[in-house]
Amino acid sequence: MTMLRPVNSKTIADVTWRLASAAPVLTVAGCSGAASPPSVPLFGSYFPAWIICAVGGIVFAMIMRAAFVRTRLDAHLPMAPLVYLCLAISGSIGLWFLWSGVM
Repeated sequence: MTMLRPVNSKTIADVTWRLASAAPVLTVAGCSGAASPPSVPLFGSYFPAWIICAVGGIVFAMIMRAAFVRTRLDAHLPMAPLVYLCLAISGSIGLWFLWSGVM
């Protein structure tokens, strides 16, 4: 027969203190300043590259919708708005991977 251990408030306070003291270190770990976010000079202003990739993903979804309508696949999609949203997200992530050189 196993007996339950009483909860020690000192160990709970110790774990809470350790987590609370590590939180600031974990939140600023990515702010090294060595890598600046990619930006693109466009019409005299610097635009973040993620905005251009998001617009490219939307354009990709619009082209795919035109292709689906032309091949009559659009009528057979179960949840068309969700499909087009996923196509836009996939297109923007793919464009970001191509842009940043990951792929």
